[in-house]
Amino acid sequence: METTKISHVAHLVELCANFGISKVVVSPGSRNAPLIIAFEAHPKIDLYLVHDERSAAFVALGLAEELNQPVAITCTSGSAAINYASAISEAYYRRIPLLVLTADRPIEMVDQGDGQTIRQKNLFTNFIKADFELPSFPNKEMRLISDQIVHQALDSLVTIPQGPVHINIPLTEPLYELQELESLPVFEPHRQIQPELSPIEKELIQKGWENSTKRLVLIGQLAYNSIDQNVLKGLIDDPSVAILVENTSNIQDFQKICHCIDRTLEIIQPDELADFTPDLFITFGGAIISKKIKSFFRKNKPTENWRVGQFLFVEDTYQSLSHSFDVAPETFLNYLLSLNSLPTSNFGGRWKQKDFMAKSIHDTYIQSIPFSDFKAYEVILDTLPEESNLHMANSSVVRYCQLFDPIPSVQYYSNRGVSGIDGSTSTALGLAIANQQRLNVLITGDTSFFYDSNALWNNYLPPNFRIILINNGGGGIFKILEGSNQSKQINHFVAPFQAKASAICEAFDVHYFYVNNDVDLETIFEEFYTFREDSRPCLLEIDTRAVENEKFLKIYFDKIRTSS
Repeated sequence: METTKISHVAHLVELCANFGISKVVVSPGSRNAPLIIAFEAHPKIDLYLVHDERSAAFVALGLAEELNQPVAITCTSGSAAINYASAISEAYYRRIPLLVLTADRPIEMVDQGDGQTIRQKNLFTNFIKADFELPSFPNKEMRLISDQIVHQALDSLVTIPQGPVHINIPLTEPLYELQELESLPVFEPHRQIQPELSPIEKELIQKGWENSTKRLVLIGQLAYNSIDQNVLKGLIDDPSVAILVENTSNIQDFQKICHCIDRTLEIIQPDELADFTPDLFITFGGAIISKKIKSFFRKNKPTENWRVGQFLFVEDTYQSLSHSFDVAPETFLNYLLSLNSLPTSNFGGRWKQKDFMAKSIHDTYIQSIPFSDFKAYEVILDTLPEESNLHMANSSVVRYCQLFDPIPSVQYYSNRGVSGIDGSTSTALGLAIANQQRLNVLITGDTSFFYDSNALWNNYLPPNFRIILINNGGGGIFKILEGSNQSKQINHFVAPFQAKASAICEAFDVHYFYVNNDVDLETIFEEFYTFREDSRPCLLEIDTRAVENEKFLKIYFDKIRTSS
C-alpha cells in the first residue's frame, strides 16, 4: 500500500484502522497533507472532506454518535485547530470518542513568526480526555516511541468513560512524498472490565432504598436502547417510584413515566411541594434540558441524591449529591431490583396524576391556538414520519419539543453537552450520512441555521436529510426567558436579521419550501417528505415573524398553573 513517506504518520493511520476507526473527517490544508494522504490510501477507512473545520468536527461528532465508535478528525496548523473547540467540548461533555489530530509546525518554529503557527500543544486542555504530542523528528528509535504514544492515545479513546483525545503532530517538510507502508508493531486494544458495585455500595443502596418511601428517578440524555427496557420496567412498576424523562432520554414506551417535565411541574402548587419532594433522588444519563426541574431540586432538597453512571468528572447538578456510583446503569438497576422490596407508597402515582392533568390541558389548548411557533411544533410532530431520527437544535427548539409526548418509533438527538447553537445542522448531517436507512429530520431556529450554514458546504448531503427552519426573526428564546424580555436591550439579544434561507438553499443545491400560514402548514408536509425529483435534501422554512409567539407560550403555562 503506497502511503505518506513520513513513516510515523503512516503508522498512526494503520494503528487507527487496527483499533476499529473506519471514518475520518478531514479539512484541506498543507501541513496535514501527510495525514490526508495516509487516511485516503487506507482500504479500511472512509474519508470525508469538509472545508470548514468547525462544521467538520460536528459532522464527525454525528458520525461517532450514530456509529457508536470513534471517528477521527484532522486539520492543518494554526487557527484551523481552534475551530475544532466547539465540537470537542460537546464531545467531552457527552462522552463521545473523537480522535483529534492537529498537524503542527516543528516545535522550534512556534512563536518564531512563522505563518499558521500557534501554541497547539495542550490546546484543548480544559475539555479533552487526554492530550499527546508526537516527536518532531522521528528516527527509527523515535518512530517506536511515536507508535507507543499513539497506542496510548487510542487506548484512552476507547476506555470507558469515553471522550475526545487530542494528538498534536509537528511535521517537517517535505510533506507530499510517498512510499510503501513499512511493517509496524501490532498493539492489542485495551480490554476494559466493567466495574461492579462494592459490598459497601451494595449496603448503602439497600439501606437507602429500604429507608425511603418517596423515590424519584430522573433520566437525562441517553442514546436509544442504552438501558435495557426490560430492566427498567421492574422499576417503573413500583408505585412508590416516580420516573421523569425528557425526549432526549429516548425512553418512550411506558405509560407510567412522566415524559414532559416542564408542563407537569407547572401544575404542582406551592403548598404541594413537600408532597412531591422525594426522600431518595436517583439520576441516570447525561444533560437535563429542563431549568424548572433543576430549580425544583435545588430549592427542595431530597434526603439522598445518587448519581449513577460512568462520567469523566463529578457533577453535582442539584446541589445535594450524596453518592456517585461509577457503574453502568444496568449494573445498578439489576442489583436494586434484586432486593425484592415491597412498594412503600403511591408517590409515583401522585406524580403521574399531575402529568395526566397537565396533558389534558395541553391537548385542549394546543387545538385552540392559531398559526405560531407553538402551533408549528404541534403540526411538525404530528406529521413526522414513523421510524425517523429527530434532531433538535438548541435554545427554543429543544424546549418546545419537550412539551410534547415523545413518539415511540422516533429516536431523539440534540447537542446537549454544552447546549450551543453552533453545530446543530452539521451534527445532524453526520448522523444522516452514517444512517441513510432512516429519515433524519432537523428542527432548527433561524439563528442556529445561519450560524451553521456551512454544514451544507460539502459533497455528502444525503437524500434522507430534511431541515425544518422555524424563522421567528432572531433569537426567539430571549422573548421567552424571564428577565431578558424586560430588558431595554432586548433587540440586542434577539438580534433580528434579514438573511435569506432561500439563497442559502440555492447556493448549496438544497430544495426549498416555504409557508407563513396555517393552511399551507397543514398541507406542505406530504410533499416535503416525499419529494424525490433528485437525490438532494430539502429545507422547509416556516415563517412566524408576524406572530407574537411568546404570548401563546405564556398563556399555555398560565392555564396549566391555574388549573387546580
